[in-house]
Amino acid sequence: MRNASLAAPTLALALALPSLGLPTSASGQDYYSDIRPVIVETCMRCHIEEGVGWSMEDPDAVYDLRRVIAHVVTSREMPPWLADSHVQEYVNDLSLDEDVVAVFAAWRDAGFPKGEPRPDPDIRPEPVGAVPANLSLELLPDGSYTPNPSMDDDYRCFIVDWPWEEPGYVTGFRMEPGNPRIAHHAVVDVVEPEMVERFRELEEAEEGPGYQCFSGPAIPERLFLEEDERAAYEERYPGGLQELIDRSWRFAVWVPGTWGDAFPEGTGIRIEPGAALAVQMHYFTGHAPPGEADAGTRIHLQVADRVERRAFLFPQTRNEWLYGGANRSMVIPPGESATYEVTHDLERLAPYIDAADVTGVERERIAAFEVHSAFLHMHETGRSGEVTLVRPDGRSETLLSVPRWDFDWQREFTFTEPKVVPREEMTETLLRLRCTYHNSTEEPVYGGFGSFDEMCVNFSYIAIREGAPETASTRSGH
Repeated sequence: MRNASLAAPTLALALALPSLGLPTSASGQDYYSDIRPVIVETCMRCHIEEGVGWSMEDPDAVYDLRRVIAHVVTSREMPPWLADSHVQEYVNDLSLDEDVVAVFAAWRDAGFPKGEPRPDPDIRPEPVGAVPANLSLELLPDGSYTPNPSMDDDYRCFIVDWPWEEPGYVTGFRMEPGNPRIAHHAVVDVVEPEMVERFRELEEAEEGPGYQCFSGPAIPERLFLEEDERAAYEERYPGGLQELIDRSWRFAVWVPGTWGDAFPEGTGIRIEPGAALAVQMHYFTGHAPPGEADAGTRIHLQVADRVERRAFLFPQTRNEWLYGGANRSMVIPPGESATYEVTHDLERLAPYIDAADVTGVERERIAAFEVHSAFLHMHETGRSGEVTLVRPDGRSETLLSVPRWDFDWQREFTFTEPKVVPREEMTETLLRLRCTYHNSTEEPVYGGFGSFDEMCVNFSYIAIREGAPETASTRSGH
């Protein structure tokens, strides 16, 4: 993922316009009477000084962009809502109703009448993605990090101590990049308490803050490039390379264009005292001025002492695709299209079922899963994608359909109601991911970690219902 500039109006005009019952006739409409109130009430959920988009608080400055605004609204380029809202109902759906699009089209067709200036309505909706944080963690408290100028893609991991002295449950997450010009994306893993010092060793072995990493903080193929280093580590810590993977797990993902999310009500992700967060920052310097550094990146969290249902983030992909350049498992030939698909049955969500360290819920206590969201991730050659849930009786439900992929606007789509899978149905219930690509270049594109490689990943937030399996089955209605 490359960084989407939040300063460019044509890219960041996230107009979130609900159905306001506005007239669709061009007669009598003008900017101050009819368009400006909609902008204040809806668009300024994102477009404020502290928001994720350029500020629309100056009414005259916004009017100066009237042609751009009318174009991106009527063409449905904005808001950046990629999901087909006909297949599911989603939380905070930003897609536009037809009557709102018609209002902007009528205003455009009337020649953009401005009308008489008037004060803005006294309405300031809560910003999209607002998370009331009670814990903020700084990634580089003692300074900054300047990405390696010899690499377009610099993957750097930083270990951040978890300060809570009792078990805590994260119920909301927000990322604040210190330098959006180079922040390509971030993934956050939880490191279990017994492994924190081992991850600290990785930091101490390299100069400067953090250490080089690929995909995540514990991928041994990238941590130890030389065979003798790998052998030495295994001699010091028998089975140690696999332990780095097994004793850390994905917690949250941030991409440009997103801000933050409160997790579904009553759910949270458990973190034990003494744990740490391993934050992988992907810095993309290919389009940034030389010498750009990251300073001030922070993670803001809402943490509760207890929750009703413990949850985890499930990353769905095929790991071999990430090495497509070497093993040819993912190749999009020049000038051609390609589709890749992966399916998991829900019984195989290792390590989340078999390792109680992730959630604290023993396997025999898992009565049902609640699938709350889908988050599709591809790169530049992506064209469309789907996440589908297939029930044991063959019924198929599309959880997420992205018919027109836009690399610059990726986000999690949370269902208004979770999809409940009772324990006895997990083995035969399938979660299917499909990604479609088109390569318009003259060179093949391979699966990989770089900005110019490709990926096919889904992240789903899943909560656990505890108790007797038949109890959850009855509640699920299946």
